[in-house]
Amino acid sequence: MSLQADWIFTDLTLWSGGPEPAPDTPSPTSTGNAALALKDGCVLALGDPDRVLEHRGSDTAVVSLGGRFVMPGLVDAHVHLLTAGVRMFRVDLRGVRSRQEFVQRIADRTRITPPGRWILGGDWNQEEWGGAFPSRAWLDAHTPDHPVFLQRVDLHLGVANSRALELAGIAAETPDPVNGRIDRDPETGEPTGILRERAMLPVYDVIPELTDEDCVAALRGSALEALRHGITQVHDMGAVQKLSESWQALRVLRSLDAQGRLPLRVTSALPIRHWRSAAELVRTEGRGSGRVRWGPVKAFIDGSFGSSTAWFHEPYLHDPGSHGGPVVDLEELREQITGAVAAGLQPTIHSIGDRANDWLVELMGTLDREYPEAASRIRIEHAQHLSEEALEEIGRSERIVSVQPSHILDDAPWIPMRLGSERGRRSYAFRSLAEGGARLALGTDWPVAPLDPITTIWCAVTRRLPEGPGEGGGGVWNPQERMELDAVLRAHTWGGAIAAGTEDHTGSLEPGKAADFIVLSSNPFEMDPERFPYELRVDLTYVDGVLAYRRDDSGE
Repeated sequence: MSLQADWIFTDLTLWSGGPEPAPDTPSPTSTGNAALALKDGCVLALGDPDRVLEHRGSDTAVVSLGGRFVMPGLVDAHVHLLTAGVRMFRVDLRGVRSRQEFVQRIADRTRITPPGRWILGGDWNQEEWGGAFPSRAWLDAHTPDHPVFLQRVDLHLGVANSRALELAGIAAETPDPVNGRIDRDPETGEPTGILRERAMLPVYDVIPELTDEDCVAALRGSALEALRHGITQVHDMGAVQKLSESWQALRVLRSLDAQGRLPLRVTSALPIRHWRSAAELVRTEGRGSGRVRWGPVKAFIDGSFGSSTAWFHEPYLHDPGSHGGPVVDLEELREQITGAVAAGLQPTIHSIGDRANDWLVELMGTLDREYPEAASRIRIEHAQHLSEEALEEIGRSERIVSVQPSHILDDAPWIPMRLGSERGRRSYAFRSLAEGGARLALGTDWPVAPLDPITTIWCAVTRRLPEGPGEGGGGVWNPQERMELDAVLRAHTWGGAIAAGTEDHTGSLEPGKAADFIVLSSNPFEMDPERFPYELRVDLTYVDGVLAYRRDDSGE
């Protein structure tokens, strides 16, 4: 006698995901008349409706999906969950297109913020208004009673007003920190308010600590936002401002999980400089539950392209005196990565420029010889600009590479004028990486980019640039790197599960695996990809077979 299903969904188009099919085998897509049965939060059966309906019992709930498209839940392989949640309550400067609008948004916030309280937030991009960085002079006239710190969209630099600089002890005589820079007025030597990389740390130190109540609100808000976009699993790369907040976030996530209040799966990365404490946590308590896992440790090699702090072999064309550079001591980082690998942890390394990626690829090759199994799990985060040698070696060694296609929208218009056409040809080389053998995992880098996986998929498939300033606005950038939709969806589901080591239980729809799936408004394989951002919607999101999100006008 067949097991009785709790739920059977009928009349659906099914894309089950999983490993790429072997050549000459059909894609795991069945159109129009497939079915899906669930039992105890797991997939019981799927595919042919006659076979699936054999699991129908007297208590089975049967629901028709009217031919809609069903696929595994999306995995966002790179978010900053706490930072993104906190940002929901702070000043939003994304899309600001003038100094006047920038300043007015801050002035508006002062009217609802008690004197003495910090005004925080950001997500500004100076390219939106012509390239001039904001300064404390933009802020001071409107914020005499508030310390202000507002980070650029990439989180690798920020602007502080005079009150915040004073509280942080940053003045004309303050030296630049190692791996950081205080921008200064060329005539007076006074700080302009722009702080790059580790120059932001003194400001972080004086920003008030988050309470656990703040964390609960932020993390719950982030989780619900993820579910709205069909994301059932995230890889949290840790808090941006303070290392302690990553530990605080993990503690709160575990508490929410224990209370049954965490509605999606989270793999949490801790700071690599704390790898010994992370290893002790794994030794004493394992690697977590079905909803919260730990074991990755996050590190940085360099900065970002938009802040001109990514590390390149050749100088920036717009700033010939600068190659960017590492933001940490490389020998110390080498020791931390080696120690983490030896302890069985998963180093997760932010690496943007071609020189940074070459350094990391060389180190991984060295570690392969001593710790072959553990070193194979190292993750390259971003890998935005690669040398030909690194591109080939990453593929040959089947490295895990976590990429964020929607960063194309911010970076690509400026790559030709900052790097040149030849270096730009090796930027965001998603197709080359995948076809070369790399194991891609897609994500958004929220809040650096919006939490919008439909746009992520659209960017990877079309590489269409936005209309506006910069070279090639509205055109297709590096079209040779466009990916097929099937490969993109696989990287956004199965690839993310592999990157977290959860592929045995998540990332595809197979009997015995978790019933994490989403229902889309249309079949993306039958759509013009150019229409994805405008017409493709997530109607339903399920985690462990439980409905976690329903779009109000989805018809259900």
